[in-house]
Amino acid sequence: MAVSRKILIRVIGAPLLVAALCALLSWGHRVEVSGSPNLPLTFLLILVVFTGALEFQTMCRVKGIVTAELSTRLSLILMLFIWGALPAPLIRVASPAMWTFAILTVFVLFVLCKAVFRYGTFTPEAAGMTVLGFGYLGLALFLLIPPVSPGIRAYYLLFLLAAGKGSDMAAFVAGKSIGKHPMAPVVSPNKTWEGGIAGGIVGTGAGLAVILLTPLQAAYAGIPVPALLFFCLIVTIAGQVGDLVKSALKRWAGVKDSGRILPEFGGMLDMVDSFLLEGPVACLGTMVLFHFFRGI
Repeated sequence: MAVSRKILIRVIGAPLLVAALCALLSWGHRVEVSGSPNLPLTFLLILVVFTGALEFQTMCRVKGIVTAELSTRLSLILMLFIWGALPAPLIRVASPAMWTFAILTVFVLFVLCKAVFRYGTFTPEAAGMTVLGFGYLGLALFLLIPPVSPGIRAYYLLFLLAAGKGSDMAAFVAGKSIGKHPMAPVVSPNKTWEGGIAGGIVGTGAGLAVILLTPLQAAYAGIPVPALLFFCLIVTIAGQVGDLVKSALKRWAGVKDSGRILPEFGGMLDMVDSFLLEGPVACLGTMVLFHFFRGI
């Protein structure tokens, strides 16, 4: 496939996917404002994590490592469902945080016991990759618990989307057009410093625009623009690192794409890799900003 056609597919297809995601965020926002749990976002993330887990486990199988597949997927789904759907029968028993601690504890104990009692088929290497996959995909939980009030959480997710996908599209176009210096030649030979810098500029600008031009501005009121600019840059860089993490996994497994969902977009992990690292970094960064500029 010619490079120009690849760029055309990415430049046209990515905005269409972003538009569809924005429509879902808007639906979830209306549900959330009405006082109900954001089920549209919850079930979208469950689908994303379930599919991502399948892809991660398939890559492990390519390397001859059979992880604890079913227990990983069920634990991830249960954790996301408790935080996103807030089921009354479970919440009356314990808080989502306590349920998460219980799920993590039981999951780790299960993996350790399986490594002992199924040693012939479930090696310590398989146990390690099981825990790695759970931790990696479990970062999606940060997308369900943004550090802003429920009324503007959709705009917070829009900020992550703008920073991540704005950076991704700019880096792809710039890298293909003017990229000459590889950023990580072993992990991802096609990624260049020129593309990374262009992506950083566009992602940072797009993220800052969302903060300053939407109701999200109220959440970050009182924080100087230079601090917000640096915050957006860090979140954008986290998204780029997330992309490289996924590339490292694919390089390890020896596969081109994590899956085959859409042409030129690869699998689910290929599409959400930036969000998995953006979520925790943006959450931590927001708490740091609130602490230093608001004393919270």
